[in-house]
Amino acid sequence: MSDPYNSRVWKDNWLNGSVFRHGRLQGCLVTSKNSGTHWIKYMLSVALAETYGVEPPPYFSEAATQPYIGNPKNVSPFKELPALAFAHTIPHALMDQKWSHGLFNLPPYVLQVRHPMQILASHFTKWNYELQTDWLTYLKGDPAGEMYRCDLFWLARFWNRWGDLKQRFPEKILRVRYEEVQADTRGRLQAISDHWKINLTPASIEMAIEAGTKEAMAKKVDPNAEKNVLQKRKDDLNELFTGEALAIYQDIVGEYFRHDLGYDLLAIPQKS
Repeated sequence: MSDPYNSRVWKDNWLNGSVFRHGRLQGCLVTSKNSGTHWIKYMLSVALAETYGVEPPPYFSEAATQPYIGNPKNVSPFKELPALAFAHTIPHALMDQKWSHGLFNLPPYVLQVRHPMQILASHFTKWNYELQTDWLTYLKGDPAGEMYRCDLFWLARFWNRWGDLKQRFPEKILRVRYEEVQADTRGRLQAISDHWKINLTPASIEMAIEAGTKEAMAKKVDPNAEKNVLQKRKDDLNELFTGEALAIYQDIVGEYFRHDLGYDLLAIPQKS
């Protein structure tokens, strides 16, 4: 294929078979990048520890929550816990076929997303010490998917595939928006528990909510983990997405995104 974007779409859709390792899981959390992954994983880990009577995570880092919600290859040292994992994966094309879910025993999925403008601003703030580029160049992205961990083209590929599956298998995929977790943390944690059938207790959910505040998490920073997770981004979206920047964003979103996943993608989101 001569078109770099569609070439990458084909590779993601047909050559990434990681999803077929999910067969042993009771549930899988899939998040778009910079969408509150550490936060939701930590709260769920705290609730799981309380519900199933195991020691809680000492920190909110990926390493610390790995025993509770790890990667699909990981087996938890806590035998009491349900088998759960998380991923940023773009699903294989065979997941479009109903028979593949039975053949590979695929679990129910929780899909956590965030408004793309928020994702891009957060990612740029978090990783610009590595990116070493300017905001407009980053917004233009890389259709071939080689330059950035996350840009508008990665988001388009992720959004489109999970949007396709959510449309095809609405009962299998629970969409959770980051903003909904902020507005109703208790309700969203309960919905995830119900979707995965993991029976989190009301007391464990309350404990998770308390542990998940920024003040509480600031006391649980892993000294061996990356230091830039709890961001205090000062840039206003209305300043970042204006003029040429807004035009670049809207042009790419308008051309490449097939699903909105509950957002007004072209408008700047209002502060919650």
